Amino acid sequence: MVSRSPFESFQWKSDIFNCESTDIDNFYLQLEQEMSRLGMVEKKLGEVGKYSVSLYQSPAAKSGLPSLLICAGFHGEESAGPWGLLHFLSEASVELFERVNLSILPLVNPTGFKRGHRFNKFGENPNRGFEFENGKPKANEGTSVEGKLLLEHAQLLIAASRDGILTCHEDVLSHDAYVYSFEPSQVPGRFSLDLRDTLAGYFPIAVDGEIDGCPVKDGLIFNHFDTSFEACLVRSGARVGACTETPALQNFDQRVLANSAAMTHFLALCAPLCD
Repeated sequence: MVSRSPFESFQWKSDIFNCESTDIDNFYLQLEQEMSRLGMVEKKLGEVGKYSVSLYQSPAAKSGLPSLLICAGFHGEESAGPWGLLHFLSEASVELFERVNLSILPLVNPTGFKRGHRFNKFGENPNRGFEFENGKPKANEGTSVEGKLLLEHAQLLIAASRDGILTCHEDVLSHDAYVYSFEPSQVPGRFSLDLRDTLAGYFPIAVDGEIDGCPVKDGLIFNHFDTSFEACLVRSGARVGACTETPALQNFDQRVLANSAAMTHFLALCAPLCD
């Protein structure tokens, strides 16, 4: 297994956004514009350095609608996730909130994102340390400062992800895409297969074998429970969950578009349009 360096810096140029992938000021400026246009409500969960870690939610939650959570930016070098979320938001309209109670965590690890580093500025992994014990999420000795902020608001995030959670990651060592997925079944169903097929429209899919010690079959790592954020929320009651992995050895803007498409398809699967 090849290891990722937590402090190796990764940066790409985006022609879509006309900036570098680490341009955090531009990212937050465009995020603010989209949040204002859509009327989404910001809930500040806390701060890391000079940056806020915020959750944004539908203008007004409606009973009876699916509650879905989309997250990006847990690892700072996986920057096509946050930029893909911006692209997704730029194509969204307020009519979206008629079919889903949507929550988003657009950038969980701002200090890593700014530097193009995998971990935060303290050398911590923001996507580990989410334990589940006695029916509740809890921290462990490896939980990052960002993770502790999320766990302090666990009940809010559990409610936000009741019908599904999507986290958008990247693999800086890969030319191929793959998906970690969670479904209440013994084999992958439509949810897992369709998300994988969405990525297959942009990149080759990983061959059968092993990635980071996890068995991969047909481009899927299925029902692999570790101490990641998405696995913890599935344990906490989310109906389905997925972590997409776009290949960072491919073109950056192509990865942005793939992440945006994955988010759109996630909503279509979990909150289908009414006839």
